[in-house]
Amino acid sequence: MNRAKKVKDVLTEETKYHDQWDHYPFNSGYFMCLRLHHVHAEELRNHLLAQYGIGTIAINDSDLRIAFSCIEESDIKTLFDTIYQAAVELTKEKI
Repeated sequence: MNRAKKVKDVLTEETKYHDQWDHYPFNSGYFMCLRLHHVHAEELRNHLLAQYGIGTIAINDSDLRIAFSCIEESDIKTLFDTIYQAAVELTKEKI
């Protein structure tokens, strides 16, 4: 439950993320999804795994699933900062 609240707080407070994604509503379960604005989910999934060792699941072209249940609460902001950084990197490659 604390992790889900921390994820919601980070996603709400960090307005820079809104340039790259929106998040779908989620509860205190294990997963949540991001709706990506500029990059394909599979492309971001591969980049995160290859460059940062972060595993995610591409649901379709725009949705990336994150399992927050396995992340320490203290690492949640770092996780989303890294996902944001990776999305920005891929966005810049397209320009």
